[in-house]
Amino acid sequence: MRTYYIFNVNKYYSYMYKDNPFKMYKIFEEIYYSRDYDSVKTYHILEEIANPFNKIMLNEYIYFEYKLKYGYKRKDNIHYLSTTERTTLRINNYNIKLETESNYSVFFNDISNYNNNLFVCDFENMDYFWLSKLSSLQKDKLIVQ
Repeated sequence: MRTYYIFNVNKYYSYMYKDNPFKMYKIFEEIYYSRDYDSVKTYHILEEIANPFNKIMLNEYIYFEYKLKYGYKRKDNIHYLSTTERTTLRINNYNIKLETESNYSVFFNDISNYNNNLFVCDFENMDYFWLSKLSSLQKDKLIVQ
């Protein structure tokens, strides 16, 4: 099971780290592994780097894209897709949490239409990429579907 966190990086940080995703990953990794006593400071750093998602718009967009597809269910901000793989997508204010049984999820295709400043992290597997560059990574066979 892979757990991806998708962040909507603001334009300044996106511009600064577009060609250096490792540094962007390290910033988010530090936020992810921060201790409880650092939570206020960490939250302010996250607010500085990432823009909040428009949860209503994004929830409705995903719902209308998948509502007629087999194996799709929705409960509030959580979207479930059970086809050949089980995938759960949860839309939070400052991230989207995507849990899937494979390395790739079909949700990536539709979420990438939101904007081109989305950064994806899998902290357990130390994997990261800009969602806008996913198709080129797949063509280079760096990501296995």
